Amino acid sequence: MQLSNHDLFIYGLSAVVMPLLLVANLSSLVMRDRVGRLMWAQHPTLMRVSLVIIGLLAFWSWVSLAAHFGLIPPAVVDVALAAIGLPFVAAAVAEIWLAVSALRQFLSSRAART
Repeated sequence: MQLSNHDLFIYGLSAVVMPLLLVANLSSLVMRDRVGRLMWAQHPTLMRVSLVIIGLLAFWSWVSLAAHFGLIPPAVVDVALAAIGLPFVAAAVAEIWLAVSALRQFLSSRAART
């Protein structure tokens, strides 16, 4: 699997930044932020699914980079990317559903206040 320079940059950045986002969200740093506290308190399932998506994106980047540098055989890469892609689609659908539910809850609570 050959990646262009642009793809290498994007996958490399994702392979570094996404795990940092996971660590930041799982540490106590997110609880210092007002929005983070609110989201974890009112929508914990949405936040957990978001973290799963971030983890799957990081894993996808690692597998793609390992394939580019020849660390993983092409047959294994095809199976690994398919195994990552299927849970990603399910998590993306769940993320959309949960985000729409959270938005509807926010709008209905806002309408009730006026």
